[in-house]
Parts: sequence; C-alpha cells; structure tokens
Amino acid sequence: MSWRTIGNEKVIESINRALSGHRLPHAYLFIGPEHIGKMTMMLDLAAALNCTGPQRPCGSCSTCDRTRRMIHTDVHVISLQGLKLETGRGHTAITIDQIRDAQRDAALTPFEGQYRIIIIDGAEQLSEAASNSLLKTLEEPPDSVVILLSTSRPEGLLQTVTSRCHIAEFKPVSKNIIAAYLEENKEVGKTRADHIARLSNGLPGWAIRAVTDPEFLNLFEEIIDNIGNTVQDDIEGRFAYAAKLGMKIDKDREAGLKDIDLWLGWWRDVLFLKENLPEFATTNLHGESMKSFIDTFTLEEIASAIKTIHDTKILIERNVNPRLAIEVMMLDLPKLS
Repeated sequence: MSWRTIGNEKVIESINRALSGHRLPHAYLFIGPEHIGKMTMMLDLAAALNCTGPQRPCGSCSTCDRTRRMIHTDVHVISLQGLKLETGRGHTAITIDQIRDAQRDAALTPFEGQYRIIIIDGAEQLSEAASNSLLKTLEEPPDSVVILLSTSRPEGLLQTVTSRCHIAEFKPVSKNIIAAYLEENKEVGKTRADHIARLSNGLPGWAIRAVTDPEFLNLFEEIIDNIGNTVQDDIEGRFAYAAKLGMKIDKDREAGLKDIDLWLGWWRDVLFLKENLPEFATTNLHGESMKSFIDTFTLEEIASAIKTIHDTKILIERNVNPRLAIEVMMLDLPKLS
C-alpha cells in the first residue's frame, strides 16, 4: 500500500481495517493542526476508494495519480483557497453554492469508479448556510458517496455536522520520524533534518515545506529573531512592533495569529531552557542568544508572559482591536533590564 501520511499510524490502521472489512463510514472528519497531513490522508483515502491496483491505495494506477493531483472526475474538492482561485476574490467562508455544486455531483452515478467523493478542506470555514445544506447530505447520503472533511478548529463546526461523521484525530508526529523522513525522501543531511524536525513542532507538512521552500524557513526564522529583538526593545520599539503586527492581522488574520502562536512558542522555549529541558524546545537553534533571557527572567515572569500572550490571542479571536490588544501585551510582558 502507498499511504503518504507521515506518522499517525493508528489513523492509517483504522482506515485500513474499515477498507478491508467494507465497513467504511459514509463520512469522516479529520481533526488536527495545520500541516499535520489531513489533506494528504483525504486524497489518499479518496484514491483508495476507487483504486484499480492490487492493494489500496497502490499509488501507481491512473486513479491514484489523478486523485492525488485533484483532477479525478469522481472527486470533488472544496476549500476556501479553491474558491479564491476560482473567483479571483478573497472570501471568508465556504459558500452554500460550493456545497450545492458538490451535491449535484453526488447525485450522479460515479463516472469512473465505485464512489463519488466530496472533500472539504477547512470545514470550520463553512458558512452557516453551507453547513446546513451539507447536513442534509450527511443525514441521507447516497450509497456511492463518501464525504471527507478536515478541520484544525472543530469548535468552529456545527455540532450536528460533527456528530454525523466518524472522527479521526491526528496527533503531532515524533521529531525522529519527521527527521528520518526528510533524510530518506528529501535528501536532507542528518543535522539539517534534525534541526527542521525540531522546528516543525511535530508537523510533517511544515517540515516538508521548510525543506522545499527556503524563503518559508527564512521568514520563520526572521519572525523568531524579531520576537527576541522586541523582547529586548524599549516601549517605543515594542509599540512599533505592535503596530506592524496589528496591521498584519487586519490584512491576514490567520497569518497574524500564527505570529502570536510563535510568541507563545518562543516563551515556552525560554521556559524549557530555563528548566534545563532543551529537548522540548522547538527553536533551540537560538539557545545561545536566549541565554540572557534565561538568566534574567524568573519562572514566574516566564509563566506570566505565556499567560499574557495566550489571553491576547483569545481577545483578538473575539475581535478586540488587534493593535490595542498587542500594545497591552507589550506593556505586560517582562522587560530584559
């Protein structure tokens, strides 16, 4: 078999049992953080359902190839990104029209294989109308239709949608597994593979992108460096940073919130290094530059900083003015001197 998912063997084993026993649920909901492998699994499962090889998914037949490239006639992929590419405009939700298009496909007999598959990537982005429309198909699915949903925020889905799906939860993958994959499949040296695996925080997709897109990794490390510089800065410098990050959140909410997550990760690393637990740190390439922070800040100050950043993220998610929330965060974070 040719499952491309890295780690999360329990999910793969469960799906294999369902496939071999012809007991596959009519709908799956894959839950886990971004870059964990949910979309890869959905495409592989879609390929397996119509695979013509001896073992499913074989990865080499025409069905597997076209499904993985998202050009198979019986596979309908829905995402917010797909809508943006289709219309050329920015959107904040998956629309009811996208769901209705998929439902029209689902009502037809499969063109090539045994099943028609609907894939919804980022199901938390379904509009209320789209969710309610999807619910009708989940309640009474045609025999030849399988619906695959993924989400990094299950709390953003209607409970009625979630309850009608079989849940498969993806967990962060061991750094050793990610590093081994990079060495064996991406021709990355051991030292670099170990470094990127540690930075990935258990997310194989993140690690693969860091290897294949140097600009992506450079940007990540630049953000980490900026966090350290801002912690050392005076209040004027901190407020200047707050203004920039506030503007970033206004323009691209998800990207800005990821920066807030990096602030959380940075302070957690300070905590781990303070407690002499470097194996748990994700940005320990910067361990030497962190020495002044580790020596200066007390455990109470570090814990307080983590709570402050966490609370700030919650406020921004509740639509508090981002710049104002980050300015207050900057005032509350401990100062180096």
